[in-house]
Amino acid sequence: MKLNYKNIIMASVVILAVQSSYATPPCYDPNVCVSPIGGMTAGQGHYVENRAYVGFEWAFDKKNSIAPEVVFGLRSLTVKSDNAVSGGDFSLRFNAAHGWNLDSAKLVYIGGNRDVQGNIGGGYSFVDAHPIVTAAIQVPYALLGDDYVFGLREFRPFAQINTLQKVKPVQAGSNVPLSCPSGYSLANASSNGANASQTKNGQTCIEPL
Repeated sequence: MKLNYKNIIMASVVILAVQSSYATPPCYDPNVCVSPIGGMTAGQGHYVENRAYVGFEWAFDKKNSIAPEVVFGLRSLTVKSDNAVSGGDFSLRFNAAHGWNLDSAKLVYIGGNRDVQGNIGGGYSFVDAHPIVTAAIQVPYALLGDDYVFGLREFRPFAQINTLQKVKPVQAGSNVPLSCPSGYSLANASSNGANASQTKNGQTCIEPL
């Protein structure tokens, strides 16, 4: 019987190709492939901003004093990813032109967004010896509002400039380039049989065999 070497060679090539197609992908060994480092990192859902501030305030009442009163305050805001803010503010107002006498104290609720916040609350006027109700609108570096003094039944509108800048946004996620631990190389996850725990953004890290 005469052997046909050409047919034998072709058959061998076919057999090798079939065996190669059914070869076990390297990532089937859990010690060979690991998930890459990096990718899209999650951002903050919200954060709390605590800020002390100083302001100069002019009251538009019967006195109409040119000299401003000085305000020292502390504001605490919860800032959300949709730019909504809420929180509180405590402040003390001093009459700097008359021996730094304590004029009033206020505690207000704050609600709004990063650009504009509404303030509503109450306090006490030490000068008039009466409680007060207050409402105001805050924008970056400025506040416009009105106090109502109980007992005197008197409204006292005011304007304030202060050190409160625009509220900072919630930190967004960032995309960090993928990398591998030392000794591993980045490769296509699908073609190497990587499972979900070994994959990130379609890539895996393979340890050379």
